[in-house]
Amino acid sequence: MHCLLCDEYISELVSWYSFFIQSEMRCICERCERKLSYIIGESCEGCGRSFTSLSEEYREGDFCKDCVRWKEEMKFLPIKNRSVYVYNDWMKEVLARFKFRGDAELVQVFHANFVAVFHKYFSDCHAVIPIPLSKEREYERGFNQAELLASCLPLNILQTSISRKNTEKQSKKKRIERLSVANPFYFQKEETFAGQHLLLIDDVYTTGITVRQVAACLYNAGAQTVSSLTLCRG
Repeated sequence: MHCLLCDEYISELVSWYSFFIQSEMRCICERCERKLSYIIGESCEGCGRSFTSLSEEYREGDFCKDCVRWKEEMKFLPIKNRSVYVYNDWMKEVLARFKFRGDAELVQVFHANFVAVFHKYFSDCHAVIPIPLSKEREYERGFNQAELLASCLPLNILQTSISRKNTEKQSKKKRIERLSVANPFYFQKEETFAGQHLLLIDDVYTTGITVRQVAACLYNAGAQTVSSLTLCRG
C-alpha cells in the first residue's frame, strides 16, 4: 500500500494476527500523519475553534470572538460546529488536491477521524445534509467534496431540493463581503423538516457564513436544530 499523500510505500509489520485477520488498511504514512494538526483540548463552544494556539484577546469565556460577533449581529440563529483538523498550510495543500485537482480518493485519509468526531458530538442527529455546490462548480470539479465526506458517516443523507446559485468562490471574499451578499441557497420546491435535528457537512469552516446560510433555509422550513460537522476549522 502506498501513502495517498506522498506515494511512499507503507510497510506493515507481519504477525500471525495480520496473517489470519485482515487489519484495517492504512492509506497514509506516519510522516504525513504527523503533519496533520488535530483539534484537541479546549475549543470554542460555538464553532469548535481550538483555543490551544489562540491568543486570550480573541477569547471571551467559552466562546471565540468570532462567535461573540455572530451573537451580536443576530443575523442568524446559533449553530454548533465541530471540526477534525486545524486548517493550516499543510491542510490547505491537501484540500487543494482533494477539491480542485480531482483527487477524490483522498477522502479515505479523513474517513476514520471524521466518523470519530461525528460519534463524539452528533450521534443524536436525524440525518445529514451535504452543503450543495452550484451546478457550475460541481461540473468543474467532477464531484461535491461535502457529499463524499457525508457518505463516510453511518447516517442517512437527506435528499432535499436545496440548491446553490453560482457565485464567486467564498474563499476569495473577506468576512464583510461574505456577510453582505444575499443568501445563495434556496429550495427548488416546498419542503418541511419539522422537529428534526439536522447535521450539515462541509470541508472547511472559516467565517461560518456558508453553514449559517443553509441553516437559515432549514430553520425556516421547520428544523428544530441545525449543527455542522466540517473537516477543518480555519
